[in-house]
Order: sequence, then C-alpha cells, then structure tokens
Amino acid sequence: MLRVGTETKIRGVEQEYPVSARGRLNPSLLANTAIQGLKWRQIAREVAWDLCRETSQERHEARIRSSFATNGSRIYNDMGHLEIATPAYNNPFDAVAYDKAAEIYAVLGSQEAGIILHERVVTHKNNVANSFGGLDSGARRGKRRPITTRTYATHGNCITTRAACADWSRVERALIPWLVTRILFTGGGDMVSGDLFGEGGAKFVISPRALFVTQQSSLATTTSRGILNTRDQPHAAHHYWRLHDIHFEALRSEYALFLRDIMQALVIRAFEQGFLTGAPELEDPVSTFKQLARDTTSCEWRITLKSGERTDAVAVLQFYLDAVERLQDSEEHGPSRWDEIGLTCFAELLADLEARRLEKYVDGIDWVTKLALLVNYDPRTAAEGIGICNQYALLDETSLLYLGEERGMTSNVLFNPHDSLAFAQRAVQGVDWTALPERVSYALDNAPEQTRDYFKTAVLKRYGSQVRRASWSTIELPEARVLLDEPFMLNAEEIGPVIAEEDADLTAILATAKRLYPEKVTQ
Repeated sequence: MLRVGTETKIRGVEQEYPVSARGRLNPSLLANTAIQGLKWRQIAREVAWDLCRETSQERHEARIRSSFATNGSRIYNDMGHLEIATPAYNNPFDAVAYDKAAEIYAVLGSQEAGIILHERVVTHKNNVANSFGGLDSGARRGKRRPITTRTYATHGNCITTRAACADWSRVERALIPWLVTRILFTGGGDMVSGDLFGEGGAKFVISPRALFVTQQSSLATTTSRGILNTRDQPHAAHHYWRLHDIHFEALRSEYALFLRDIMQALVIRAFEQGFLTGAPELEDPVSTFKQLARDTTSCEWRITLKSGERTDAVAVLQFYLDAVERLQDSEEHGPSRWDEIGLTCFAELLADLEARRLEKYVDGIDWVTKLALLVNYDPRTAAEGIGICNQYALLDETSLLYLGEERGMTSNVLFNPHDSLAFAQRAVQGVDWTALPERVSYALDNAPEQTRDYFKTAVLKRYGSQVRRASWSTIELPEARVLLDEPFMLNAEEIGPVIAEEDADLTAILATAKRLYPEKVTQ
C-alpha cells in the first residue's frame, strides 16, 4: 500500500478524564472502579506492562496497572484520573472516531462505577478543575471566595524522526511558534482562577493549559511544564522520535479534532523536511502563550517577535500554511486526499480569523462555543460561569449518539453533538460525515487497520490469556516475543488474511509474522 503525505505519520492521543461523585469519594477509587466496570463489560482486560522498551519512566510505569481495550487503547489510572490512550492511527477521520470511542468508554466506565458504588458518578472531558476556598470572615463581609485552579492533561503524540530532533534548539525554533498560536483553533477554553495572572475571581481563557507553562522545554509534565516536552520514549525503533505534545487540550468538536490532527501532522512533516526554517521567533514564548490565551475580548492577538517586530498571531499561522504548501509542491506523489481537505479548511479558517469572524465557529471551535454559551447565559457569579463550562465538558449518554443511537435520551449537557456534527459537515467538505457512526462503532471494538495495533489487538482478543506482557511496541507470549517497533508492521493488509482464517491458531499467526519480519519475532 502506497502511503503519501500525512498518511505516513503515526499519531494518537492520551486523554485524562476526571471521575467524580457527590459523595466526595477518592478520585483514584473512582478511576479504578470505572476501569473495573470496563473490564466487567469485557471492553478491557488487564495486561502486565512490558518495561523493557521504556527509557525514562521505568519506576513510574512499574506502579501503573494497565488494561488494554478491545480497540487497542491503553486504559489506566494516572494520578487519580481515568486515562485512555488511543491506539495509533494515520488519518484525521480516525482521529475523530477514536476520540469519540474513548469518550464512550469513559461514559460506560462511569456508569458502571455508579452501579458498583451506589453513587452518581460523572466524567468530564476538560483540562482544569476549580475549587473554592472556605468562607472566612472576609468572605462573609462580601469579599470573593478564593478560587484555586488545577490542571490535568491531554497529550498528543506523533512519531517523527530522531535525526530531525537531534538538535533541540532547531525543534524549539521551528515548533514553538506553532504550538503557541494554534490555540486560536485548538484551544479548549475554560474558566480559571484570576490569581493565575494577578486578578481576582474567575476568568475565561482560550487555553487553560497555557497558563501553567513556565519554560520553553522540559521533561516534566506535572510541574515546571514546558511548551515542548523532551521525553525520549519513541515507542518504536530508536531511529524514531515520538513528539510528546502535552498541550493538545480536551476538545469535543469534530471540526476542531479533525483540523488539529491533520494540521499537526502536516506541520511535523514540514519540519522533518526542513520547510520550517525561518519560522517567526517569539521574543518571550512563555509570556506570549499566556497573553494570547487571555485575549478573548479584544481579540487583538498581538505578538512581539525576537526581531522586535509586532505582528498578529494569525500571520504566524500563515507562515505554517505557506510552508506546508511549499512542502506539498515539492513532493513526487503530491498530497493525500486528507491533506488537501485539511489545507483547504485551514486556509479558510485563517481568512476568517484574520477578519475576526469568530461567530462563524460556534459549534466548530471549542473555546468559541464555550464563550458564546457564557455570553448567552450571562452568569452572575464565578461559580455559575465555571458550571457552564463544566456542563459543556460533562460526558453522558448523549455520546452514544455517535453510534447512531437516539433512544429518546435527554441531557443537560451543553455540548450538542447534532450541532457540532452539522458544523463539520458544512465546514469540512469532501468528508462523508454520515459514515462517522459506523466508524465509531468499528473503533469501539477494533484497532485501526493500517497500524501495528491491528496485530497486537487481534492477538489480545483471541489469545489474551496467553499474553505475558505487552506494551506499545512489544507483545510477549509463551511461544514467541514480537517486537513491534515499526509502526505500520503487521497491519491488516499484511497479517489480516491469516487472522481471518477460522482454523488459524496462534502458531500459524506467529509463523506468518516471523516470515514477514524474521528479526522481529524471537522464540
């Protein structure tokens, strides 16, 4: 199979979901119970995690009990959050489908947890939690109660080349301006404590994650966060580098999910090929990130470059569009269909952002939609504003609409799947969005056909009791150990025919794998 453009890029998303209950139960208990519920529903099974390929977090990984879902997702409790890491995929339609499948897992897990614990258990898809301080004497005299905002993560991953990332200063120069300015269409939007920038009360921001950044690059993800993350865990052969993007943000709009995925992949390809030389360098990336995130009213989005020039954030995004177009003009096989669709959408978006036509993107860009809800409901207090954003992020059975199920369901959730999908149908031409329910149904129970997760998931489903250990790039059985360090190896085209044979046993499957990749299967 000939893969061109961004179809050559493997990517995936890790989403941390806070699970909560009115009974103020321990978050880790709630996350673990939700995972247990997914096991009881036979959506996930526990598997010992193979640490031999981990290079920087062995101690942390050793403490985590991992489960693999029927679609190849890794599900686990990460510091009190239900974390669902999607399987690897290589196109933006699957980015949407597997993201929605993860939402459904989170809903089903919280439902099962509620049954087990006899409590109403809920799950949100966002990146911040706000809490109010106690009523002190000052508060009783009419002063505002202090608000504390904490953050958790949505991480994006895309496999690139180690050679491209060998000079980290080159990575910073090329990608930091992109990561800072892309929040204009990838920002999740939320209410946060004004104390984060020297003001009281709660304020709405484009990107809540941006306010927790302290430096340009860092290895840490929970403290002293960088715009770029330097974690060296390729989850593949050593000549790869997994760009671990800790600022992906929790999104619900299909349009935003689609465009974020395809543009991230296009920009990384342009970076690999050297087309991002001369990217506009920001004078102070950390401060710029925070200032841009706060600019939701005037929407000036002004940025100071290292040269001293003042420019518009949209102009920085335009640099990346131009670079990707130059890349595509240079390629022998031209862009993929997905690349053409993505670039058309991005060009239209930049024209609208330049003209500040934000009203067009209600139901399309998450922060714009949340801001419109806040304007519409006109909250009287910080608590009411926070509640509106939380009601948008709340996951409930309306997520089952992505399976084509209506069932007369009612909901108080402010995110409207019908309106969001209708926006994607209007804004992303060339995609059959009516096929999304079928693809989400597939994504609940199957890994993407194009990647190594197809083989690993098929083995776990049929021979799970025999699997000793597994990881993103390994699977160990009594008969053999398979090193899955090439992201596209043993996909459906390669190994699917023997797996589909009713009488094919594990020995036959492993024999085929060894014939295809003799050095990757050891006995």
